[in-house]
Amino acid sequence: MRNILAAVVVAVVASVAATTAAPGTPQDRASGDGQIKPEVQRQLAKLDPGASRLMVDVRHGVVTLSGDLNTLWLKQQAVKRALKVDGVQSLVADVTIARAENDRTLLREVGDAIRKYDLYTVYDNIEGRVRNGAVLLQGAVTEPKKSDDLLERVAKVRGVQAIDNRIEVLPASQSDDRLRQIIATGIYRDEAFQNYSMVDPPVHVIVNNGHVTLVGFVRSRIELIKAESIARMMPGVLAVENKVQLVGPASSQ
Repeated sequence: MRNILAAVVVAVVASVAATTAAPGTPQDRASGDGQIKPEVQRQLAKLDPGASRLMVDVRHGVVTLSGDLNTLWLKQQAVKRALKVDGVQSLVADVTIARAENDRTLLREVGDAIRKYDLYTVYDNIEGRVRNGAVLLQGAVTEPKKSDDLLERVAKVRGVQAIDNRIEVLPASQSDDRLRQIIATGIYRDEAFQNYSMVDPPVHVIVNNGHVTLVGFVRSRIELIKAESIARMMPGVLAVENKVQLVGPASSQ
């Protein structure tokens, strides 16, 4: 009888111990949440003083970030850093981004961020629109790096709430590279463009598998016609689409 009672006691103790240590219990989840929160806070503190002021709440592995940040880029980085913390199952970003004065001002600042990018050249073209702080980017660039860098630059503009990325990365092609170079050189060596420079070009030359698109703004019809005729005369060009627009007095003629 004593042996039977002893066995029963051992079984009960073992059962209690197993219940206490069982993974996935509320106690374990609370303990895990308690380890996740300070690590998320440490990651945010490494990012930016502003990000470190975000409120962090963790429940059952779900992290909620709340508060205010200056830019969309900071929000994106805060989310990335938090998701890398061990134990995080998912994340809710209840974060408010500072707004610009108005969409017109924001569009101008986004345009400046793109134009001042060192690798943005006559062979790339990005156009943007802004509505309620949300930015639409579309166009084409010659390298994936350019697309990534431009998205980061725009996300760092104060007031940008979201980005709709429709930028096309043109396929790598030696023949297209050759066409880009000879067309752009031909345009900017022409006397009609002697007052312009490829450093800040009015006409951008986009080439995709031999198909040429001219994009930009010029002040005279002569410039408009010359740019297209130069592109069409180059060997290897399959088609030319002229999207160059007239600005100034000539546009009303």
